[in-house]
Amino acid sequence: MKLSVDVVVVGHFSIDENIGPKTRISNILGGAPVYSGSTFSKLGLKAGICSCVGKDHYNRAIMFCESMGIDYKGLHVCGIRTLYFQNIYDGEGNRVQKCYNILRKLSTKDIPNNYLDCSAYYVSPLMNEISSNFLEIIRFRENIIMLDPQGLMRKTDKDGNVSVTFEEERLLKFFEKVDIVKIGKDELKAIKLNEKEILKLIRASGAKIGIVTRGKDPVIVLSEKGLFEVNTIDVNVEDPTGAGDVFGAAFLTEYLRSKDVKRAVKFANIAAGLKIRYRGPEGFPTQKNIEQLL
Repeated sequence: MKLSVDVVVVGHFSIDENIGPKTRISNILGGAPVYSGSTFSKLGLKAGICSCVGKDHYNRAIMFCESMGIDYKGLHVCGIRTLYFQNIYDGEGNRVQKCYNILRKLSTKDIPNNYLDCSAYYVSPLMNEISSNFLEIIRFRENIIMLDPQGLMRKTDKDGNVSVTFEEERLLKFFEKVDIVKIGKDELKAIKLNEKEILKLIRASGAKIGIVTRGKDPVIVLSEKGLFEVNTIDVNVEDPTGAGDVFGAAFLTEYLRSKDVKRAVKFANIAAGLKIRYRGPEGFPTQKNIEQLL
């Protein structure tokens, strides 16, 4: 019997404004449902979402999901306004953020029953919308859970300015409940440990695979087979927003198929590199596009 969905994406929708040296785009849909959901679909996996969006962009979110073949039974209206991010990038890809309209936390009750037989969860919150208890409940099932903790490390001040903080004891409660943890460039700066120390911390928590992405620099990985690096590809970057979720979805897709960590990282690096040549939620690569460069 075919599964209702292959993978469930957990995390809120957002409305993004992305400003960089080469581009400025406003009022675009963002968040893991957009970037990872579209990547899964392009790579042949049926993705469902567990997510919230404001009433103001509910119909727009549905139309996007329909256009990309993403199942949206787990999409919920939460409040009037959708979570909003302004992302400002410098020439090195460093990011400054502002955030408004923070939405409620997600519950496992928000996951449709016919999603529960999925093969994997890709969990990528934007602003603390999941609890460690959420992960504990879904971990009881026979599936793989991959976590991007970026949204668990964000805080905002009264003016909406976003800071990234490392609260080790709190984060380890999340890491110990998942199989794969991917740390990105912004989080790496906040943790203030070197890459090997971070990866050892992830593995010691109980996660099987730790991944650190560093923009254009090689990705560093630690698994039960040891430590290794994988080079990224050189591309003309138009918009780096969502690259982490494209990487995560592509890695998880290939890992589910091959169980080969190194191949999955190479695959994900290519996918993310090809995507960031395009602005906003466009230009998601296909399996064929990626395999031509493997």
